[in-house]
Amino acid sequence: MPNKASVSGILVDATLSPIAAGKIVATLNGSDMFEGGLRIVTQKVEATTNQSGEWSVDLIVNGEGEAATTSWTIEGYNQFVVKVFESKSLFIASPLPVSLGELEKTSGQNQKAAKDAGAARLLVVSRFAEYEELPAAQKRHNDIILVKGD
Repeated sequence: MPNKASVSGILVDATLSPIAAGKIVATLNGSDMFEGGLRIVTQKVEATTNQSGEWSVDLIVNGEGEAATTSWTIEGYNQFVVKVFESKSLFIASPLPVSLGELEKTSGQNQKAAKDAGAARLLVVSRFAEYEELPAAQKRHNDIILVKGD
């Protein structure tokens, strides 16, 4: 069974008001090599926001096979099916608290994706200070930090 990360947030409009009955659509696209054969990897996960605009989805962690090259796109729509936000090329590094050193040892492809400045990374931490304590060389301007709390 693939590793999964729980991703959650609050969907808000331009005035920062929560959007109830909105929709979140997460799409995984890419390819991977399994036992010498190429396999196209796709997954689409949807969630509806609650009255407070809150949503949560479980997503496969990127880099499941020998040479995975996958990325997530997450889109948020309001109750009128108008797109509110889009996050492209999202690399979900790990469902566990972040340790980039350990992540980069898992495979050459993970190491490349972890260092690819064009791919946003979702990093899960129990407190924001964990991310702040990382050396500057391990941070990116487009990192997305999910603080789960203790």
